[in-house]
Amino acid sequence: MVCRITDYMRIEWVTPALKATDKPSLLLEFSSLVCSSQAHLDLREIHSKLMERELKASTGADHGVAIPHATIEGSHQLMVAFGRSQNGIPFAALDNEDSKLFFVVLAPAVPSPNQASYLQIISAICRLMRSSSLRERLLRAQTSEAILELLQKEEDLKLSAPTVSVTP
Repeated sequence: MVCRITDYMRIEWVTPALKATDKPSLLLEFSSLVCSSQAHLDLREIHSKLMERELKASTGADHGVAIPHATIEGSHQLMVAFGRSQNGIPFAALDNEDSKLFFVVLAPAVPSPNQASYLQIISAICRLMRSSSLRERLLRAQTSEAILELLQKEEDLKLSAPTVSVTP
């Protein structure tokens, strides 16, 4: 199964200017962002699950990227939200740098067989974020639309790239 993170994103879940300055307020901001268009979801549950996950181990990666994630009881679909903090937020990242690019992955408690798993999505995000060029372009993008378009174009590029096979 080809895993495209943008298949699980919506423009209203993309924000180029997060207001949060710390981890708890960032996770609350993302919870509000997703719940604003998903009335059946419980904001407190999402925030609580994201905080719970962070207490187990930080989801801060490296190169200024963090991927908070949680499984949500009331959700029937996988959801990926994106946000950017211009100043960065301490997120206990692997490289000890503040995180500026955030992908929040919310997965249903009972996964759908025709959806990617949250692990596949996290893996796809990690592969995309290896590109320093893409990270720089995401930091410069001015609008939610521009961010989503950058991610879509990068995924299109990766999927159309020829695969290299090694024959003995």
